[in-house]
Amino acid sequence: MSTPDQPDFESFLRVASVLNSSLDQDTVLRELMAGLEDLLQPTHWSLLLLDDATGELVFTLSRGAVGEALQAHRLAPNEGIAGWVATNDAPLLLPDVSQDARFSRRMDELSGFRTRSIVAVPLRTRNRCIGVLEIINNMDDRCFTEVDERILRGYADFAAIAIQNARTHAETIELTRTDLLTGLRNSKYFLVCVQEAIERNEPFALVFFDMDRFKQLVDEHGHVRGSAALAEVGSILRAALVPPEVGCRFGGDEFALLLPGRDLAGAAARCRILTGLIAEHTFLLGEGLAVQLSASFGAAAFPGDAHTATALLHEADERMYEAKRARGVART
Repeated sequence: MSTPDQPDFESFLRVASVLNSSLDQDTVLRELMAGLEDLLQPTHWSLLLLDDATGELVFTLSRGAVGEALQAHRLAPNEGIAGWVATNDAPLLLPDVSQDARFSRRMDELSGFRTRSIVAVPLRTRNRCIGVLEIINNMDDRCFTEVDERILRGYADFAAIAIQNARTHAETIELTRTDLLTGLRNSKYFLVCVQEAIERNEPFALVFFDMDRFKQLVDEHGHVRGSAALAEVGSILRAALVPPEVGCRFGGDEFALLLPGRDLAGAAARCRILTGLIAEHTFLLGEGLAVQLSASFGAAAFPGDAHTATALLHEADERMYEAKRARGVART
């Protein structure tokens, strides 16, 4: 058991090994914080992460009698002790919060908890603050000290490494699933999604489409501008699709969509919307051009049309070319 002046640093060092045990952020952080509880014995702790879009701090992990009450709640920028720590990227030790004007009682009022003593330190990765780690009220009612603050800073470093490792891993996985030109899913991952949908044995529609006369655009304006136009198609789809729909650049100017819960009629309705969005969009304005494009669509439904990903894609592809022929669009 640790004491305020002689903490069990062997326990502190042991938890460092947790960083190599998993890339799951929640698992690693909870194991780290279990070690922190043994050392500092707070009645409550919280880990808050910064929402870059809003500047708010989000209660991501909390433990103690009020942990669940705080989960997912947000602090406004610079609100309370944690907000001050994040804004100033500096630690703060308050043996008695009642003596500090920076303390906000909003979370106490929300949870019915009474904060007496607090230590809060920034979580830092890549030389910037990404969140705050705070401990509140020691179990034996003693006030937290500078020794506690130093220990908490060490744990914050470990937590920040765990978060960065998890984010880097997630980013790497995301790259393997993404078509870099359009920001849509790539064909390999798309086929995995289709196979998983088949295994769930739930109805869905698969749509295949390509851009009409796209070779003509490339012949007239070059491959670089052709790629820029495809990137704009990707932007249109990313804005139009809603979860759990999946959009994919299958290759070249070919795209595919997975539409869970849709039958052929539902797929046709989605295709009409996308047809209009593409036709109404003016492409390559950023290149000093004003190009209008269109697309031809075909769809197949599971389980009515086929029972494998390959067969569904083949059926949708054939129907796409039927649509091209019906509209007098040459196959290119």
